[in-house]
Amino acid sequence: MTVDASAKAMGSLMHVLMDFVDTARVHDQNFEIAQTLVAHHDELGDLSLRSMADLCFVSQASFSRFCRFMGFDSFSEFKEALDSTNYVLSDDYTKDFQRTLFQDGKAALGAYRHSLVQIINESLSDENLELIPDVLEAIQSAKRTVFFSHHFMWNVGRYFQGKMLQMGPYVELYRAFEHQLEAAESLMAGDVAFICSINGSYFSHYADITKAIYASGATTIVMTQNRHALNLNRADYVIGCGTTNENDIGKYAALMTIDYLVMAYLAKTQAEA
Repeated sequence: MTVDASAKAMGSLMHVLMDFVDTARVHDQNFEIAQTLVAHHDELGDLSLRSMADLCFVSQASFSRFCRFMGFDSFSEFKEALDSTNYVLSDDYTKDFQRTLFQDGKAALGAYRHSLVQIINESLSDENLELIPDVLEAIQSAKRTVFFSHHFMWNVGRYFQGKMLQMGPYVELYRAFEHQLEAAESLMAGDVAFICSINGSYFSHYADITKAIYASGATTIVMTQNRHALNLNRADYVIGCGTTNENDIGKYAALMTIDYLVMAYLAKTQAEA
């Protein structure tokens, strides 16, 4: 199976590096290399293997081993993933919003607040509220529940995992591509796969994972704004989370929906106690 380098990065290689630096318990050579790359992130664009190794004060062989440690087959694949995930913050916001933000910050933030209220109300739609009890029943009765996501939605999954653990169920969550694929391939009937993707891009970016999920016979729950996402018709439950991600507001809808799932699960378990 050939996997695209950007897919292995699960959205952003720089975020993968930051996650590693932030959570590493052992500050060894791999930690020091990752920390140096993050600190010099704006200098990496045209650097060769030798130049990156020199930047990190290690040999080329050590840097190649670091690339493999991070899940890449070679420096070339590592560099491809790094180049493919470079973007600027302004990409998250429309030109009109940026122009208003510069000219009248109060008006821009007022419009932003209005959009947030609207998208949160959409997340709590009657359609979602009617669907949630069936979703919670599926999670409660599952042998395993695995949360699949990328980008910021992985952090939403981490929040969901922590809240659910306080009430009993352990929701599995994996950051690395190979671990998500392994989890998908190990699913069986009676398990639950929960896929969270605001714009539905997870299905096309990680086709091998979603193919394994659907082939497993597990109950599939999808949270998305994109009702036309690839293979979405194969999901058992589709939870909406607003209708727009303009100016990067979709994450609030996803978090609101997850929060409602947590609150509804709490109410369900208390009623059954």
